[in-house]
Formats: sequence, C-alpha cells, structure tokens
Amino acid sequence: MKLYTLSILLFIFSSFSIVNAQTAGNSNPPPITDKISNEGWLNDAHKASLLMEKNNAPLIINFTGSDWCGWCKKIKAEIFDTAEFKAWVKENKVVLLELDFPRTIQQSDLLKAQNQSLAQQFQVKGYPTIFVIKGKEVIQTGYVKGGPESWIKSVEANIEI
Repeated sequence: MKLYTLSILLFIFSSFSIVNAQTAGNSNPPPITDKISNEGWLNDAHKASLLMEKNNAPLIINFTGSDWCGWCKKIKAEIFDTAEFKAWVKENKVVLLELDFPRTIQQSDLLKAQNQSLAQQFQVKGYPTIFVIKGKEVIQTGYVKGGPESWIKSVEANIEI
C-alpha cells in the first residue's frame, strides 16, 4: 500500500469539481444521474466528497472495469459484496465511490469525463485500484487475498478508520 501526502490529498479534493467547472459561476456541478448497480456505492465524486466532509467519514474510491476486469470482479464478489464488508462500511460510516471504466455498459459523457479526470489525477495505471481516504491520510490498495477480513485488516493497519 502507498501512503500519500497531504499536498496530494488537498489537490485531489480541490479537483473533485474541476471536471464540471464549465458551468461558469456555479460552484455546484451538475449531478451525475447514471444508475449504479452496486448497492451502497455512489458514482458522483462531488456528492461523495460532500458526504465525506460533512460526516468526517472515510472514503473508499474504487477504480474498476466492472464488465471486463477479472480482478475487479473478484474483489467485488469476494470482498465488496459480502455481509462482513457491508457491516464494516456501515459501522464506520464509510462513503463508497465507484469510478467505472466499462467496455459494454453505456455511461453519460459527464460520468466518463469525471472518471477519466480522476483516474489521471490519481495516476491510475491498472484495475482495480482502490484509494482509502480518511482526514489527511490517503492509501492505495487493491485486491487482498483472504476475503473481507484480510482486506479490512490490511486497510486498518495502514490508515486509522
């Protein structure tokens, strides 16, 4: 796992709204209205960042290729879709943000632009790439063998949730 510095974190938070900055004079970008199939996950980065800040909550950002990436499907099935992970998310009030790069699923231009912009800012090189943000700390992770318990332990060992 990689630990990121405060300067990178500040850059990231200030960039959540940049994709939609074309709406001159409006600090609130238009909302992403694309449907998301993963229960409990958001796909609107602006909304996720507002929830994170409002509730002082941890944020998990999952860069995924949901319809083609084998490891993305594996982490979803073995970790994210489990009752143990969902209970941990609820207990810790974790905000979940999925940034998907599908090959066959249609997405709006707004969603595609947001996801591309954030992938560039986070320097995503492959999928799945997962960032966990809490306060001023940011870590990067991915698939961890051993199911939700192992994944949660690896995250909690590197960042205070």
